Amino acid sequence: MSSQLQTVAALAIVAITATLLILRSLAKRKNPGCGGNCGAVSPEVRKLQAQLKRQP
Repeated sequence: MSSQLQTVAALAIVAITATLLILRSLAKRKNPGCGGNCGAVSPEVRKLQAQLKRQP
């Protein structure tokens, strides 16, 4: 493979990867939050948990 072809192929791979990473980061900004798998608890859930702890 010629050095020019290798250079073009490497630059194409870098450009595609950079584009995908940018699109991925922008997609994550559109949907803020943890997606339901984090430890964040809403105030309503905290109230329910407190009520359940009080019950015998």
